[in-house]
Amino acid sequence: MFLQRRTFLKLGAGFSVSSLLMGWADPVAVAATRSKTLHQDVRNSAKACLFIMLRGAPSHVDTFDLKVGKWTPDWIQPQRLPQGYLWPVGLFPKLAQHADKFSLVRSLAHEEEVHERAMYYLETGRRLNPGLRSEIPHIGAVVAYDFERTGRRRPTDTFPGYINLSGWYYSENGFLPPQYTPFKYSDNLYSPNGIAEFEARLQIAKLLQPQKSNYRQPFSVFQEQAELMVKDPVTLPTFSVEWQNSDHRRYGGDYFAYNMVLARNILRADRGTRYIELSQGGWDHHQNIYTDTHDYSLRGLSRSLDQSLSALIEDLAASPGSVTGKSLLDETLIVVAGEFGRTVGDLNNHAGRDHYPYAFSALFVGGGVKGGRVIGTTDSLGASVLDPGWPHQRPIHITDLVATIYSALGIEYKTTVFDTPSGRPFSYVDWRAIGDEEVYEIEGLF
Repeated sequence: MFLQRRTFLKLGAGFSVSSLLMGWADPVAVAATRSKTLHQDVRNSAKACLFIMLRGAPSHVDTFDLKVGKWTPDWIQPQRLPQGYLWPVGLFPKLAQHADKFSLVRSLAHEEEVHERAMYYLETGRRLNPGLRSEIPHIGAVVAYDFERTGRRRPTDTFPGYINLSGWYYSENGFLPPQYTPFKYSDNLYSPNGIAEFEARLQIAKLLQPQKSNYRQPFSVFQEQAELMVKDPVTLPTFSVEWQNSDHRRYGGDYFAYNMVLARNILRADRGTRYIELSQGGWDHHQNIYTDTHDYSLRGLSRSLDQSLSALIEDLAASPGSVTGKSLLDETLIVVAGEFGRTVGDLNNHAGRDHYPYAFSALFVGGGVKGGRVIGTTDSLGASVLDPGWPHQRPIHITDLVATIYSALGIEYKTTVFDTPSGRPFSYVDWRAIGDEEVYEIEGLF
């Protein structure tokens, strides 16, 4: 005899988080008794977040915090925008036309100089502790968990709360239940012979599963998620992106464009996905940063990002939101950032720029963000933060960026879960990562 999902969750409501790890307990019921929130005012200006990870780390002084010097090639075309700051029009001509919609944060800083550690920091809001790595969840998993914990996941929400379109990340669901594992899209989402064949295969799979077990297998959780998605008529058109269609070409025609179109479709579908991460890799320009012209050069990647992000902004702005008078862009926070910046001033001996975490930038658009703003300033070379651009007398840290995402999504980021496998409390935002300092939302963006 197989229990229906709703009955199963009711039976599991009294179990602890240790049982939750095996997929048994209802996360809403467990969280109500095993977590504590220091109630706070949160912004709640967005329904979803799209995080675009520029892996490898772009040179901030050539992109979002342009510094002009003897090293600057003419084709970067520095121009002062009506918003008052220099912009590399040669790299991002289309985005220059949308400068009234996005804002820049130029006072980010941390101390991680290795790609893996810095990307882990950006994905979790935590400095890497190898002993706890398997326990710490990705930001997207926390977002999906909190929406369900607080009863904000609707009966019509058939898509996973967290979808990763890049297939490349350094953390997954951690101690959270398996349903918060990042969903990785595959072209094999559908049976070639339609729903009838899927139903037949599903029944065979259920017959092969053990009928008595002390815990709910993670496989069955994923099976339930897959069944909900496949049976929803919205799923097929959402994930059907043809490489040669007009949308794909308008977004740039490459693999990054393909994933950006998928992200747009998922947001339009409004089926419960609250966090999407996708990556654009190749920004690690240690050599020939100005002379290379291939697809993964500074010029190639900038051209791709410029076209895809501009098309996305236009499409979301033209798509109605769930609230009358608001667009889908109004309801979606988009964050574009690399894991750190790159060395400033003259190029290195290989005509490139190396890792540099002491000052770097990020772009924010949608989800309540006011356009045309610049938060923070760096010195003439971009080497250090002169003015953080907010009331707190320090640079903006990754933890503050994460708190800003949570706040925009209506998540009380001071929530702490106490019942974890290690026995250590898990706080949504870890202030210890910056030396026991208070964590703040970047209020100037809104």
